Amino acid sequence: MFQISACLLTLIGVVLIYVTTRHQRLLSTSHPKIIAMLGGCLLLFALLSWMQLLTTTAAIFVWIFTFITMMISIPFSTLIRFRRGK
Repeated sequence: MFQISACLLTLIGVVLIYVTTRHQRLLSTSHPKIIAMLGGCLLLFALLSWMQLLTTTAAIFVWIFTFITMMISIPFSTLIRFRRGK
């Protein structure tokens, strides 16, 4: 259960950080920077969830790995356009 919550917290935290940047393509306008702080708090909660499961070094490694992987994949996922009519 902690794995799922840690992955979801990381995903939500990364999305909240992403939508505050001005070059994001997910929404039409960017959100205020306080949303990025909320995303950072969720990322810290994700780290705490990983620390419940793993040793400290393994938890930090997995947390950084999932954070970086999602920070790379979220902007690339916005490039996919589903076209209707083809």
